Amino acid sequence: MVRNLSIIACALLFMSASISVDAQEHVVVSASPRQTEKAKVAGYDRIGDALYEVIYEYRILTDVSDTYSTILQFGTEQARFLDYLAYKVDSLTYAGAPEDSIAKANNDVDRSDFYFDPVIFQNWPEGSMTVDDVLVPGTFTYSENMAHEWTFGNGEKEICGYPCKEAKTSYGGREWTVWFAPSIPSNAGPWKLGGLPGLIMEAQDAEGIHHFTATALRKAACPIVRVQDAGRDKTQRDRFIQRRNASGGNSLNNIPTESITSISVFKNDNGGTIKVNGRVTVRMTNHTWIPLELE
Repeated sequence: MVRNLSIIACALLFMSASISVDAQEHVVVSASPRQTEKAKVAGYDRIGDALYEVIYEYRILTDVSDTYSTILQFGTEQARFLDYLAYKVDSLTYAGAPEDSIAKANNDVDRSDFYFDPVIFQNWPEGSMTVDDVLVPGTFTYSENMAHEWTFGNGEKEICGYPCKEAKTSYGGREWTVWFAPSIPSNAGPWKLGGLPGLIMEAQDAEGIHHFTATALRKAACPIVRVQDAGRDKTQRDRFIQRRNASGGNSLNNIPTESITSISVFKNDNGGTIKVNGRVTVRMTNHTWIPLELE
């Protein structure tokens, strides 16, 4: 059975009334009441409310297995997916934490061996998706349609205590199998995957290289925010993917020498990171680079 399901409005799946499900945790997703409003925080735009957060382990099987920690925030309308360390910086800043705590969190970002660069906003603007990503020496933003064509399978499994159903789709030159929880009324999911009648708890490509697995679900601690534009260049998705893949995973290939004004070097067990011009980090790993999106 094939259906086209696009994120037209998450509220259509959430309904206007509270919905409860029974699992390890009692999940209630409601269009009201809204999260407590807070004065605008310098450096951030508030995109929407988050009611729950899902931690995902993201593994890439190359010559070794690289593991990232990522997080999905979702509410009745928007969702945001990003690296957990980036989320930590945003949460501390938004909460007005001490400057030394925020500085330490930023330092963790700079030194991280495995960091998921893209920040993905699902259903923002409504019916589409916005992606903020890095292509050294710059930062970029682009939008794309969130529609996926899903084929529903007969497989079932339990993830984090929630019964899940199987579905398949093609995206970015890869075939994906996902497991979604119909009892959790969200059509969001990890990375750019979504549009199903239930939260996507696990996703894996057909080659078994890229694998997202939910490890915990909790109530949200921070609204969905976006770092204010600090020189992002607008681009098209296809152009961005082509340029990134042409670099072969070596971001230094994209840096014109004349554009460099400063470089900071951070050593770590996996090789190290280089911060260019005080704003864009190049991660130097010893592992084979295999892109999420082939096309």
